[in-house]
Amino acid sequence: MQTVPLRRIFFSAGLLVGVCMALASVCAYLLYTDAAGGTPAPSSLGVFYASLAGLALLAALGVVVRLYRVVSAAIRHDILSLTRMFRDVRDGALRDHYPLALREFAETLSYLRSSGRKLVREKERLKNLGLIDHLSQLSNRRHFERRLAHLFEARKAKGPSSVLLIDLDHFKAVNDTHGHDAGDLLIVNFSKALRACVRQTDFLARLGGDEFCVIYPYTPIDKASVYVERLRRQLPRELPLLKGAVHALRWTGGLSALADSDKKFDDALWRADKALIQAKEAGRNNTKVYDPRPAFQSVPRVSAR
Repeated sequence: MQTVPLRRIFFSAGLLVGVCMALASVCAYLLYTDAAGGTPAPSSLGVFYASLAGLALLAALGVVVRLYRVVSAAIRHDILSLTRMFRDVRDGALRDHYPLALREFAETLSYLRSSGRKLVREKERLKNLGLIDHLSQLSNRRHFERRLAHLFEARKAKGPSSVLLIDLDHFKAVNDTHGHDAGDLLIVNFSKALRACVRQTDFLARLGGDEFCVIYPYTPIDKASVYVERLRRQLPRELPLLKGAVHALRWTGGLSALADSDKKFDDALWRADKALIQAKEAGRNNTKVYDPRPAFQSVPRVSAR
């Protein structure tokens, strides 16, 4: 499809409207001159002028309506092309060409396509390095440990980071009742829901099975607790499975944070796991917090749905 500058469309439409309005003005003037002749009834020439003026006004209106339709269709077309490109970036398969109707979108599309190619290449690179979980399309345990180790090294300079461990409740029952394909679909749908409910700066990983992790970079545990409460509110109550079945989403969480006194990066993970175990013992579908600060370690905090 050949792109057209938007200014050319408006210029052409404006020129046509201008010609029509000029013709209507001339006809109105001639009609006024004819009426000033003093004849009691309009002459045939006056009727002709009036008809021609009316047709010119209708033509001008038609040009405006046509302009609206053409521009609206072109904008819708280009927005669909941009949407298609974003979808292709998500799927990791960018096309060589995305048709555009308006030239004004070409520069934006070129920039986005270039950025999209970089994202696709980075995603492919991570896959090649074995850092992406193939089922959930989240980071895997190896990538999670690298990220947590990096945050551990930076904690004193940039502040603590918090770690949330998540276990899907009754995941085994889904596999036993609906089959492993339904269990895989639950993992996929939960991963998508999780990604939609966290910040772009947060780090998501699937550690294995039905265990997930959210890292809140450079976020103290008090603030992370607020994010966890919001996550519990925002995640859907149900997730679709196969053949119209739905799963009532319940999850148990354990939250902790990196501390200055930690000797290694997985100390925070150990505390989060302890909090997760306590949350399970408390009946599941809740979150417990293991605050690394000594004054808070004996004070359990629970959030339930």
